[in-house]
Order: sequence, then structure tokens, then C-alpha cells
Amino acid sequence: MKTTFYILVLMLSTLSCNSDDDTEQNSEPTLNGSWSLVNVTGGLAGIDDDFETGLIIWDFNQDNLELTVTNNNTVNVIYDGFPTGTYDYEIFTETNGEMSVVINTVSYRVTTLASSQLVIDEGIVADCFLLTFSR
Repeated sequence: MKTTFYILVLMLSTLSCNSDDDTEQNSEPTLNGSWSLVNVTGGLAGIDDDFETGLIIWDFNQDNLELTVTNNNTVNVIYDGFPTGTYDYEIFTETNGEMSVVINTVSYRVTTLASSQLVIDEGIVADCFLLTFSR
């Protein structure tokens, strides 16, 4: 019985070891990658529209600074971001640490950038839109 126990412990400890355990992990959230637009609020009409995850995808490619938008929304709404297409973008970081992104000449302040949530503000105080994304 002891032999079986020691063999089981040895097998479990061997299988639990992984060569990627020591690799350095980058936990800093990034704009790069695919984001699903899940909510738009603001505007003169005071909209608050929710979208199904995966319906409107913004894919940021930081290697060539291109945004690819796939907008499959067929519901008539006041604003659901950009139509399907590819857009150039630029990222700016202010001296106070605030980040903004300019997409197709529209400037958005990045209010939240986490591993699973992105919130960008077109200037909601100026009756523009606040867009919330998830991964």
C-alpha cells in the first residue's frame, strides 16, 4: 500500500511540474487585441444601449497601429461605434498618466484599461459617448 502511495505522489509531483512556470508574465493590461463593444451611453438623447458580446468587435493591432472593426449590429440605434472597416489609430499618454486614443480623427480618453474591460470616453460631458468593451 505504501508503495502505491509513493508512486502516486511521485507521478502527481512530476506531472504538476511545467517548464513555463518560471517564465515572466506580463500582467500590465494592454489595448492590443480584440474587444467586444457591450455598452454605449451618453449623447444628447441620453442613450444607454447594451450589445451582445461578440456582436461588435474592435481588434487593435499595436504592431501596425490599425483597428479592425467588425460591426454586425442590425438593430437601429443612435450610435454603435464605427462601421465595419479598418482604421488607423494613435495612442497618447499625458504627463499625468492619462491615456487617450485617436481613431479616425476622433479622440477618446481611456478611462479604464484592465485585462477584461476597456472604457473609452469621447467626451461624455460634451454630449458625446462613453463606450464600454469586454474581452
